Amino acid sequence: MSENSQNTYGGQALIEGVMIRGKKTAVMSVRSPEGEIIRKEIKFSRFYKPQFLKIPIIRGILNLIDSIIVGTKALNYSAIVAEGKNSDDDKSNSGFNLAILIMISLSIAIGLFFVTPALISQLFEKIGFNKIMISITEGVLRLIFVLAYIFLIGLSKDIKRVFQYHGAEHMAVWAHEDGNQLNKESLFNYTKEHPRCGTSFILIVVMVSIVVFMFFPRENLILFIFSRILLVPVIAGISYELLKFGSKSKFKIFKTLLNGPGILIQKITTRNPDDDQIEVAIDSMKYAIQLNEG
Repeated sequence: MSENSQNTYGGQALIEGVMIRGKKTAVMSVRSPEGEIIRKEIKFSRFYKPQFLKIPIIRGILNLIDSIIVGTKALNYSAIVAEGKNSDDDKSNSGFNLAILIMISLSIAIGLFFVTPALISQLFEKIGFNKIMISITEGVLRLIFVLAYIFLIGLSKDIKRVFQYHGAEHMAVWAHEDGNQLNKESLFNYTKEHPRCGTSFILIVVMVSIVVFMFFPRENLILFIFSRILLVPVIAGISYELLKFGSKSKFKIFKTLLNGPGILIQKITTRNPDDDQIEVAIDSMKYAIQLNEG
């Protein structure tokens, strides 16, 4: 990051658009079917006191909740704009509808990526695996499920375009962090992978889950399943701290261990963007700088 930069930005690829998140607010830019780039600010929910963001692990959980809310709002809005509908008629981002959508999405994700691998791993106890081996097997299965899901959705033409916007978002963040101009020529000098990407976060979650779940009993099936559900926020909080440490560490070995595997997976979740997608990412980044630093 440039020494002159006092702001850290993250982002998210959308349907025909890019969201950039700063410390104060998040913004998004989406291209309509007519070719116009439409901007929108998405304010944080901030349902908690700011001092909680100074508490390790807790701040990771709070940031994750906020990211899910903001990200879901942005995705809903981008879908409406990309389809050429009137964005003012958006009803999907109302409080109740948003809560239902998030609850359903989280239930499916936890069931698929946490509970299902845990249940399958129980079968390995019958062939003589010890507790440590079973926990590692559960983690490997979880990783396989995640990679298989990413690969399968990546076969869709629409998702491939989202992956291109994902690469464009990373390149815009890179350019700003380096203190370079936000233009097409500058952005194309950067890689489409970024160490603070959510993909890296997901991989760290998988690795942390192996260690955390190792300390909880597997004999009681109900307790076993509930531990996989209730400990998800704790694992997310720990993973957030590790990702943050890896990004800021001055020691290359820590950066490589914590960020390296995530960078490799980003080879799947990002694609090289075209000029139009880069233009949208630049517009979103400039709007984020305007609202967060202006």
